[in-house]
Amino acid sequence: MAFSLVAQALAGKSIHEPANAEQSLQDIIQLASYICDAPVAMVTKADDTELNLIAKLGIAGHSVLRRESFCGYAMEAPNAVMVVPDASLDSRFNTHPMVASAPGYRFYAGSPLIDPEGFVIGTICVFDYVPKQLNQKQIDSLQALSRQVIAMLELKKLSEQLHLTSLTDALTGVNNRRAFDQKFEAEFSRWQRTGQPFTLALIDIDHFKSFNDSFGHAAGDQALSEVASLFQQHCRNYDFFARYGGEEFVLILPGTDRVSAYKTLEKLRLVVANHEWPLRQLTVSIGLASAEKFNDKKHLLEAADQVLYKAKTQGRNQTGVFSDS
Repeated sequence: MAFSLVAQALAGKSIHEPANAEQSLQDIIQLASYICDAPVAMVTKADDTELNLIAKLGIAGHSVLRRESFCGYAMEAPNAVMVVPDASLDSRFNTHPMVASAPGYRFYAGSPLIDPEGFVIGTICVFDYVPKQLNQKQIDSLQALSRQVIAMLELKKLSEQLHLTSLTDALTGVNNRRAFDQKFEAEFSRWQRTGQPFTLALIDIDHFKSFNDSFGHAAGDQALSEVASLFQQHCRNYDFFARYGGEEFVLILPGTDRVSAYKTLEKLRLVVANHEWPLRQLTVSIGLASAEKFNDKKHLLEAADQVLYKAKTQGRNQTGVFSDS
């Protein structure tokens, strides 16, 4: 953490100003550049064939082939900083394009990034255009920065996992009510801004209470998950499907008028109706309403709910469509 605060100070930022993961990585490589007195610094992250430059200073480009990189050699010795005082005198690199021609690098130092499982996932490294050497304090500092990078990447991964968990229904694995609320707000705002229509559909499993009463809640949970899976598999890849609550789901169909939405929802309804259910046949009732009829998202949601209720009272296993009449 101390390195991050120093880097922010070097960058002219207040240490009280929050920094996102990308900015924090930039701060770290700026500090690496400062410590090693090198104009070029970067953090690389490896895949099977390439090293992706996830933070960089003084260099263009986004990736380099792993087998052609200085860092590929550095990653082979995970417990040490690889220092190349003069690449033009090193048989591994003296014919390398970045040495033999532009930009004409001479000095390199790279510290491997080692994740908590012990795998080398990349490097933090610096380049210079003139030959030189690092002292032990600089080498130790570069290794310390590599640990800071790993800590930052792990924190980012954890944050992404927590964010995903907060938007995912624990039982079915689909989007949850919170995720729907965010998406619904965004789609309605876009409709008001651009006039691009979308349709909202509420979906309810028919006679689900009696299913739970007959077969138990464990079987009910399994049925909920199976219905969610069927919709997730068969809805269009740009539609947004979520569990709304209880046995009710919701589907947002962007750029879709109510006629097209009705055809899509009928196909999905039949997928459920024709599925081979092990305990008892399950069906769904659906209510849909198009945003083009409403200037308020609350009224749009109420309209979809009204036609869903009508579909259930008129026999279930059908799709109701809101109309002005």
